[in-house]
Amino acid sequence: MKAKKQQDDAVIEDDLARTKSQLDYFPKWQELKPLGKNIHRRSYHSCVTWDNYIYVYGGYETNEGILDDLMRIPIPNTDKSLEWTQVYKNPQKELKGPGPLRNHSAVVYQNKMYIFGGKENLIQPCCKLWIFDFQKEKWDEGQDCKINDQTVCVEGHNSCLFVQEDMASMIVFGGFYTDKGYVSQILQYQFKENIWSLYYEQQKTSPQGRAGAGAAILGNDLYVFGGCNYEQRFSDFWKFDLINKKWEQIKTEKSPGSRSSSVIVSHNQGLYLFGGIHDITHEKNDLWMFKNNDWILLEEDNSRRQVNDELNDSLDKASQSKPNKQKEKAKIQDIQNRTLFLLGEDSELRSPQRRGSVKNISLPAGTQKISTEQNNVSQATNNMEELKKRRWQQKKMQMLAEFDLTEEEKQKFRSSSPTTEQIKNSINLITNQDKGGQRKISSPIGRKQQQAQLIGKKPCARDGHSVIVVGESMIVFGGDRNLMSFNDLYMYSFSMPNKPTK
Repeated sequence: MKAKKQQDDAVIEDDLARTKSQLDYFPKWQELKPLGKNIHRRSYHSCVTWDNYIYVYGGYETNEGILDDLMRIPIPNTDKSLEWTQVYKNPQKELKGPGPLRNHSAVVYQNKMYIFGGKENLIQPCCKLWIFDFQKEKWDEGQDCKINDQTVCVEGHNSCLFVQEDMASMIVFGGFYTDKGYVSQILQYQFKENIWSLYYEQQKTSPQGRAGAGAAILGNDLYVFGGCNYEQRFSDFWKFDLINKKWEQIKTEKSPGSRSSSVIVSHNQGLYLFGGIHDITHEKNDLWMFKNNDWILLEEDNSRRQVNDELNDSLDKASQSKPNKQKEKAKIQDIQNRTLFLLGEDSELRSPQRRGSVKNISLPAGTQKISTEQNNVSQATNNMEELKKRRWQQKKMQMLAEFDLTEEEKQKFRSSSPTTEQIKNSINLITNQDKGGQRKISSPIGRKQQQAQLIGKKPCARDGHSVIVVGESMIVFGGDRNLMSFNDLYMYSFSMPNKPTK
């Protein structure tokens, strides 16, 4: 038994060694830790950037419901403190605005944010367009979406900014319409003219109707990947020529696979796709880049689902040296049948109150060998069950390790007492004097601002998140996983070298 336990421990150590790479350091990622109070967790919100700030509106959280706040935080690596603030201080009752909203979209054009569609409640989408003036911090109600005098209420759509010479517009793809269900038609809202129009009607050559797709404009083309309808999640990839108004399905050697609620953003290196949900309880956190007419896997999905699969595979391999499960089960059943034959089909033995009490009955001498054989098989089964429990426990520890912080990392965000800060400042006051008699005091806020990040930490799997591009960085905020929403903030660097995953 001791040798067997050592063998089992060796298998577990091998599991740890092979799954350790999934929890490894990701040099291009870092988690940003805002100072002060964090905002509500949320998913299916909108997120834009303007004047070195990131703006987040609305969204959904299971306990809070549909949110109606407009929050902002400075873009990282600026001279401003990384702290969330509410954009307007007026009470919500006195301020005209969109109100609670989820599954909507937002774009920015000329110092204004345009929010369209979404759900104001848990039942029905809306058709409203809201315009927020960043400079005046004021909401204005825009033109409701109407096509041929028919109101268009939509959620789960995609909106992208399209600028062509002197004309700028918001391109809206797909979504779920109140009257039509899932669609793949394209709408256009022209900013200067303040008018809505049907840019391209859904046809046989169009993608199937869908919501929750990933979409982005690169050049004069609208790219669309995945999404879902009532029946399935899609893995197809499409390109729409916005000039010639023509759909084309893109066939690639590799593919991110079927998913919805992923996000695609455009960068000068190509298109980037992050996250999404593949199946119920199977969200993803892989990162793909589309370049030279093919998908390139930059970072594999290291969600808990993948860890589970690999550990289960290891368990299957480890069990190969043990008795065959089917044969073992059949053998136990045969022993039980023979035992019942010897004892007789006594109704008292078969009653629910007495199940499992056979072991307390004195068996005839001829059945002792059978009982011994049954005990041996049961012991082997119990050993397997014990191994499974140990593996499940080990797996849970690995999952928790993903969110653990070292003592050094905890110290970075642990607030010092006022007395401690005064002592530190006094020491700095003495030690930082130079020959000119000048004195320098290190700012506690500046110190926390510099350390408020966990370099190498990657976002966990999620959907309903937002992704925006700021210069040579990609910012990921919020989302949810298994109905648990997030309010975490991550930054990915495009400029650092990244080797594609085989």
